[in-house]
Amino acid sequence: MHEVILDRAPIRLDPIGATAAWGLAPLVGAMSVGYAVVQSVINRNEIVSPVFAVAAICLLVAAGIALSVVAHPTVGCLSAGGAVVIVGVAVAAAVLSALSTWGHNRLVQDDWGQIGVALILFGLLWLRPPWEIIVFGVLGALVVGLLAAAQHTSLLIVNTPYVYAVVAATPVLVLSCVAATVGAIIARFSTEWTASSARGMRALEPEFRMLEQDALRRAQLEELRQATLPLLASISERGTITQCDIDTATAVSARLREHALEQLRVTWVDRLLADTRIDQQGVHDPERLLSHMPPRERAALSAFLVEAIRIGALTPVGAAITVHRIPTVDSSERTGFELSMRIAADWRFVRRTARPFVSVLRSLSGDATITRNGPTMVMRFGFVPA
Repeated sequence: MHEVILDRAPIRLDPIGATAAWGLAPLVGAMSVGYAVVQSVINRNEIVSPVFAVAAICLLVAAGIALSVVAHPTVGCLSAGGAVVIVGVAVAAAVLSALSTWGHNRLVQDDWGQIGVALILFGLLWLRPPWEIIVFGVLGALVVGLLAAAQHTSLLIVNTPYVYAVVAATPVLVLSCVAATVGAIIARFSTEWTASSARGMRALEPEFRMLEQDALRRAQLEELRQATLPLLASISERGTITQCDIDTATAVSARLREHALEQLRVTWVDRLLADTRIDQQGVHDPERLLSHMPPRERAALSAFLVEAIRIGALTPVGAAITVHRIPTVDSSERTGFELSMRIAADWRFVRRTARPFVSVLRSLSGDATITRNGPTMVMRFGFVPA
C-alpha cells in the first residue's frame, strides 16, 4: 500500500478530481509571478543587474505557464522529464534573481526566489508522485539555501551562513512536504475507495447474476406465452395433436434456446454499440481485444460516446472502431484503440464536450488524443488488456 501511495501520481488514481482541481496550477503560477514582481519593485534599489532580474521573472512566467498547460484537462499528463524541466526553470529563475542583487541584497526574508520555487513545487501536487515532489523540494531547497548562505557578507542581519540557508530553504521544504503529504493522502483514499468498490462489486456479483437470470426467465416466459398459448388453444379446440403442432413446438423450443444463448453472449461491446447505435460492421477487432479493455477505460469511453451522441456533438452514422496490438520493446502487452466519428456540431463544442473524458483517458493511458480530420473526429489511446 505504501509503495502505491508514494509511487503513483494522484491524477492516475483520481483523474476526475484532478480535472476539477486544474485551477490550482494557474493559481500558484500567478501567485509566484505576482509575488516576484511586487518584491522586485519594492526592493528595486537592491538590483544591480536589471537584465538578470527581468530574465528571472521571465523564466518564472515560463515555468508557471508550462505548469498550467500540462495540468489543463486537455493535456492532463506530465512526465518525470517534464517535471524536471519545469522545476529546473523555476530554480534557474531563483538563481538569476539572486545574481541580480548579488552583493547588495539586504534581507533573505524578502527574496522571491525560494517562494517561486516552493509554489511551483506545490503546483505539482496532482501531477507527480509524492516521492518525486520530496526529491525536487530537497534539491530546490539546497540550491536556494546555498545561494542565501553565499550572500552572508552583504546581508543586513548579521548571523552565521547556516541560518541564512535555513531561512531560505524552509519555504521550499515546507510547501513541497505539504504537496507530497496531500498527494499521498489523495492516493491513499483513492486506492482504498477503488479497492472497497471492487470488493463491493465482487460481493454483489451473485445478486447481479440472480437478477440477470430472473430477467432472462421473464423474457423466456413472455416469449413462451406468446408462442405457446395460441398453439395450446388450437390443440384444445381440435382435440388432437398433428405433425404441424409438433413442428411448431420444436421451432419454439429452438428459438427459446437460441435467445438464451444470445443473452449469455452479450458483452460490454454489444451494449456499447446498442447504446450508441454504432454499426457492428464498423468495428474492426479481429483478435477481440476490445472485450479486454480495463473497466475504467470502458467507463470513460462509454460515457463520452453516449453523452456526445445524446447532445448531438457526434453522429454514429459511419463510425469506425479499430483495435490492434501495439509492438513494444519489452514483453508488456499493449493495445491501441482508434475511433473515427463524424462531427455533427461545431468543433469547439465537440472538444469542450470531450475534454473531461479525454483527460480521464489520458490520465489512465498516458497517450489519449483527440484530433480533427476534416469532418471527422479521431480519438486514439492505448490500454493494457485486463
